[in-house]
Amino acid sequence: MHLLRTILLLAACGLTLHAAPSRPPNVVVLLVDDLGWGDVSCLNAGEVRTPHIDRIAQSGVKFTSGYVTTPLCGPSRAGFLSGVYPQRFGFVDNSGGIPTTQPLLPGVLRQAGYRTALIGKWHSTGPMPHERGIFDETLCSPVSSPFIDFHHPKLARNGVVEEHHEYSTDLFTREAVAFITRNQARPFALTVTFNAPHILRVVKNAQIIRREYDEALAAGRTLDIPKVPMARPGEAAHYASQFPGDTARADTVATIAALDEGVGRILDALQAAGIDRNTIVLFFGDNGGHPENRSESRPLRDYKWSLYEGGIRVPFLASYPGTFPAGRTFSHPVSTLDLFATCVALTGAKPPPRLDGVNLTPFLTGEISTPPHDALYFSISGIGAVRQGVWKLLLPPGASPQLYDLSADLGEKNDLAAAQPERVQALKAKWQAWHAQMPVPTPPQKKKQQP
Repeated sequence: MHLLRTILLLAACGLTLHAAPSRPPNVVVLLVDDLGWGDVSCLNAGEVRTPHIDRIAQSGVKFTSGYVTTPLCGPSRAGFLSGVYPQRFGFVDNSGGIPTTQPLLPGVLRQAGYRTALIGKWHSTGPMPHERGIFDETLCSPVSSPFIDFHHPKLARNGVVEEHHEYSTDLFTREAVAFITRNQARPFALTVTFNAPHILRVVKNAQIIRREYDEALAAGRTLDIPKVPMARPGEAAHYASQFPGDTARADTVATIAALDEGVGRILDALQAAGIDRNTIVLFFGDNGGHPENRSESRPLRDYKWSLYEGGIRVPFLASYPGTFPAGRTFSHPVSTLDLFATCVALTGAKPPPRLDGVNLTPFLTGEISTPPHDALYFSISGIGAVRQGVWKLLLPPGASPQLYDLSADLGEKNDLAAAQPERVQALKAKWQAWHAQMPVPTPPQKKKQQP
């Protein structure tokens, strides 16, 4: 009997040794453009309903202090793709780009055997996505640009320009679902960069709109901001009664509703393919909202371009069933920098030698109870900021530092700098030490306000 047990044990070991390894998880990134922190209902149960986006939080984690690296589209996306502060390679405004020498997450996953695709907006100078050797398939902006036409998008499929007559959100969703269906039997990494709800084009100077909007808000008035319609034809009318006298807001909410539907169809495609439990789904905005496109930053202060919370704190959700706890709210500060490190750890891909982000998994599962970061750092247009714990220090050029306790003052209304000079100096020293590591950026040839 003992001999028989030994033979059976050896046989079992042999079977284990020759069994196929478990398949690594897929990665689906859903990146949205200028969506305000106040426009996702699982974060801010106000006037906008986003039931499908909320599904990601229900099956995973809602980050209530989720940050981007920069309150501007181009460098913010570069931070997520590279996992390092974009200031390290001189990408500090929308006129810059990602160097070809910088490892990017899709390329690292592709080297690990993943099928990779980019669908949607691309905003980085230099080689276009299909020329970088990191994507197997691309359908994206034909040139680096902040704009994609919602109604008649011109896009490049693997470098070949196509003209489409389909609503851009529906087009990107359909292409994403098709990619999932084609590749459901193998590991894939899909990045969908929706242009919603970014404005279609500039109608009026954004800084004037910003000032007029703030003045109207303070006076309790409704400001109907001029804006080229972004929603599907006729859909803004569904929200007219909800936003009387504010046709711009009604149009943007209709645009967000279409975005939410698209997210739902992508989640449904993963479920229909039976791979939803083996897929990491990441959803986040590229920067804060702005009155120009009428996405809502409130209750946070200020908007896109700003280092107040309304410019850098974004909707940020992550789901990986069975690994990330379902329905968890995570309040410690995290960054889109962390997604690179998290994905390579979960997929088994080989990370590049330097990352500024951290693997969030042990923090989400409770294996580690301390905050993921000692501090997060920000810099744009001569303005600096650092967040450490509940404290936020803002360093405006030529003006006194401002200190806020975000646990008690989310809207950054009560400047505590005068009352806590030692904390101000300590945080300022931390930011200066970080900033000293960054190369001095080359100023652009022509300075202009980017949309």
